[in-house]
Amino acid sequence: MVIKLLKQDQYPQAVAFLDKNHDVNALIAEDLKDEQVRVFGQYQDAELTALLINYPDKMYCCSSVMPADVEAFIPVIQETGIRRIFGKQELIESIKRIVKTEIESDSVMMKYDNRAAGSISGEVCKITSLEDCRRLYRLFIQVEEYKMAGPNEEIFADEQYESILSGKLSVYYFEENGTMAATAGIYTDHEKTAVIAGVATPPKYRRKGYASKVIARICRDYGDEKELYLFYNNPDAGELYKKLGFYDAAKWKVIGISF
Repeated sequence: MVIKLLKQDQYPQAVAFLDKNHDVNALIAEDLKDEQVRVFGQYQDAELTALLINYPDKMYCCSSVMPADVEAFIPVIQETGIRRIFGKQELIESIKRIVKTEIESDSVMMKYDNRAAGSISGEVCKITSLEDCRRLYRLFIQVEEYKMAGPNEEIFADEQYESILSGKLSVYYFEENGTMAATAGIYTDHEKTAVIAGVATPPKYRRKGYASKVIARICRDYGDEKELYLFYNNPDAGELYKKLGFYDAAKWKVIGISF
């Protein structure tokens, strides 16, 4: 096994390799357009068998051969100084067995099947102002998973609004009696793919179908022009997403390592 740093003119080979498992790797393939991303290829008898995608702060690992020769990955990871590794669960688990792990997180990657698009009832709004972003902050701090939004409403609101104005992010919400009751956002900075994130409903508004309405609106607005993805680690959320037309694409894992 030989691992090489690929040159830019070899990236089409990497994209073709990723496209062999398109549903899982479509998001990653678009990242290769970023000049900050480096690509390492693992070869066996001149055949590309694995890729290590080196982002500034993380590394994506994928392999067409399982079990993969993950021990060969380690010198490359050490050389880059990267400590956060992610990819399909089976592969990352094999890396985890030979390194010291500080943190780990499991989730499921889902992809939207736009043939399953349904109707939307009720009004879903789109965030268009800085004040809306302040209201979004107040929603997030009511939801356990999003309390990392931080203690400063203005900083959060400014950052969200800047992302919205840049066109990288769109955020939708559902109101009940003038109160923001559910929300979800979509990152649209890639040409062909987009990621739905920030799905949140405060406890008092749950089980009313509000989050479903918001996600359905996002899928209606973007499902025909982009491949839509989201990640979940809550089985109840997974069932909700499946009803909206999403299907499991891969079990996902992120680990933080130390040497």
